[in-house]
Amino acid sequence: MKNNHSETRLRTPALWLLLWSLLASTSATAQVEPTLDAREREMVNWLQSREGEMLSLLERLTNINSGSLNKAGIDEIATIFADELRQLGFNVSSLPGEVISMPSCPGNNYNVDVADHLLASKAGDSSRLLLMGHMDTVFPPESPFQSFRRQGDIMSGPGVADMKGGMVVMLYALKALQEFNALNELSVSVLLNSDEEMGSLSSRKYLEEQARQHDWGLVYESSGTGNLTRQRKGLGQARVVVNGRASHAGGAHEQGRSAIKELAYKIVEIENMTDYESGVTVNVGLVSGGEARNTVAPCAEAFIDLRYPEPQQGEVAAERFEEIFNQVYSYPVDSGEITAESWVNLHRPPKIPTPESDYLLEKARSIGRLLGQELGVTDSGGGTDGSLTQAVGLPTQDSLGVAGTGAHSNREQARVSSLVERAQLSAVLIQRLAAETP
Repeated sequence: MKNNHSETRLRTPALWLLLWSLLASTSATAQVEPTLDAREREMVNWLQSREGEMLSLLERLTNINSGSLNKAGIDEIATIFADELRQLGFNVSSLPGEVISMPSCPGNNYNVDVADHLLASKAGDSSRLLLMGHMDTVFPPESPFQSFRRQGDIMSGPGVADMKGGMVVMLYALKALQEFNALNELSVSVLLNSDEEMGSLSSRKYLEEQARQHDWGLVYESSGTGNLTRQRKGLGQARVVVNGRASHAGGAHEQGRSAIKELAYKIVEIENMTDYESGVTVNVGLVSGGEARNTVAPCAEAFIDLRYPEPQQGEVAAERFEEIFNQVYSYPVDSGEITAESWVNLHRPPKIPTPESDYLLEKARSIGRLLGQELGVTDSGGGTDGSLTQAVGLPTQDSLGVAGTGAHSNREQARVSSLVERAQLSAVLIQRLAAETP
């Protein structure tokens, strides 16, 4: 299907885009949406009565472990959504995952076996919308943080905010549209990937392919305490494996070449790449190595995180990584006995605002005001698949999920009442975007 982004941007929202380009600054420019029509009011009221259903589904999803490496758990989540989306008239297919290979020390295995992804689509006579979410969480099966809990208007559990809550919001927005005979008119695709928490290393190609076939993108990451995210940093990751020479730590210390020692020097150089003024941050998050206390370590490895506001900064950082990995710091004469293997991946470009994405942001905020939801605007260093889709030309708004905090920790929680609020917002937003001339 041909993507007519250029045509879309010159028709219905053209006046708004012109105004935005003249008035935009670091703060968002207000946009006024028409009041709710009769069908929109019916959808809003219908969703108000569905909180119990939404909460029950979220509890079920949260109690299924779907850590990124737990293929069985992710497959179970995918089956639930495939069944739900088929009932709404979507054609559902599976997109194959793959094995991502990374260097590692002997005995360690950092080859990542990615579960399959889910794509659901339905054709209609409207602008084409791509709805995105991820089924994986950062919590493995052995994590003590495993189950759903609720206390008043606060719920907690692995993924309630990031982002099983958002997937429930997305699903019920579609259910509301179906209930009042609006969904059949729409052209909508839903892409749920299984590896977002690992950087969408397998699903990136699918996200970019679908982005080129649609007119608007919506991502259901958490909205934090009630903000919509406008801009995000780019993300990169790297692994380095240092190989040295083993020897007895007492009887033949001088014959050894310590991989741990060399890695320690490299870590200092890597951490020194952080520059708060430019916005670039680097974090060595995982380190391992060695065989025994009394053996000079023959191998050591590190896993590194990179964040950067501008695309060129990511390229410069990747080049600096390689320089550090290929230089020997710990011994005055490089005898060739210390070597390094590395893997560097700039897996998410920065999400840089455009007039089209700002139009989408303000449309969502304006609809929120009609519903009594005052949504702020923020920037983020966290990642989203919306960065990938926007980078290839799809205006994308992320953070449309539940109001939640504490992601990636056992403090993850979300506000129960935001399930209905965000579903109401999305149902109206989807209908209005679809009505704009494709």
